[in-house]
Amino acid sequence: MTRRRLNRLGRRFMWASMGVLAVAVIMIVIAAQQMFINDQDLGFLLWILIPATIAAAVVAYVLSAPIARDANLLSDAAARVGGGDLTARSGVVRADELGDAAVEFDRMVDRLEAVEKERALMLSSISHDLRTPLAALRASVEAIRDGVAEDPDASLKGMEHQVQALAVLVDDLQLHTRLASGTLAMRPSRVDLTELADEAVETLRPLATASDVQLAISAGDRIGATGDPAQLARVFRNLIDNAIRHAPPGSTVTVGLSVRGGAAIVRVVDEGEGFPPELGERVFDAFTRGDPARDIRTGTAGLGLAIAKAIITAHGGEIAIGAGDGGVVEVSLPM
Repeated sequence: MTRRRLNRLGRRFMWASMGVLAVAVIMIVIAAQQMFINDQDLGFLLWILIPATIAAAVVAYVLSAPIARDANLLSDAAARVGGGDLTARSGVVRADELGDAAVEFDRMVDRLEAVEKERALMLSSISHDLRTPLAALRASVEAIRDGVAEDPDASLKGMEHQVQALAVLVDDLQLHTRLASGTLAMRPSRVDLTELADEAVETLRPLATASDVQLAISAGDRIGATGDPAQLARVFRNLIDNAIRHAPPGSTVTVGLSVRGGAAIVRVVDEGEGFPPELGERVFDAFTRGDPARDIRTGTAGLGLAIAKAIITAHGGEIAIGAGDGGVVEVSLPM
């Protein structure tokens, strides 16, 4: 393929050179007919054109070789990607338009590879999260159907819990998809962040009590910001819920609100072991878990922090792992 491409490009360069030389010959002949050039000079010029023609052909092939080689590399990489190999890259480095095309091609494949990895991770995570509740539901249904359930009411209550967990998973997946695609419409208004934090704490207090965890709010004056109240409330719930699940029994989860540099700062702190250092900021990526064995009975399919990040980013804010002991998540929102 390289040789065929080289010959094809070489012929194009050669014919372009021949075209220029042909124009030169025609102009020389016309000049001779108009008596601008005598016969002796005309013969001399025509003899000069012979080595010039040969040199043009050689130069055409020499110049086409690196272009053909890099075009072939780009074509082969495109064929491999088309065949499903998303590790293929062109490897072309040139300071011209072909080099620019190769760079954009490699960037496109990088994005495709990232999307494919996220898709594979999503399918693996969803399969993992559905396996346990579906198995529990099946076991409960079979026990009730066969009349061997010791306490049918308790079995039904457990089934209801599993169905609710599945509903939460579906809602989170739908919300994550809408946030990732940018199709979730925000309805901004002036909101009281202190009030949102207080409502989230009260909503999650039964969960904290069941886990023997105390909830506390640390705030001075009321702090306001502009944003979608429903979505910001979801951020508070997700962060507090995540903190409760990682807080040891007998500890306290604290929600702190303050103002720094013209921005509203929200810090959710638990007294657990903190985020695994190897995860870093990847804890905010979808389906990332500190505990790979966790299922939706004890977590939110690895979507809670990812949803919080997407919502905060949509509000022009930032979210990151904060400094301090235990697990610390810090949110910054423009006021």
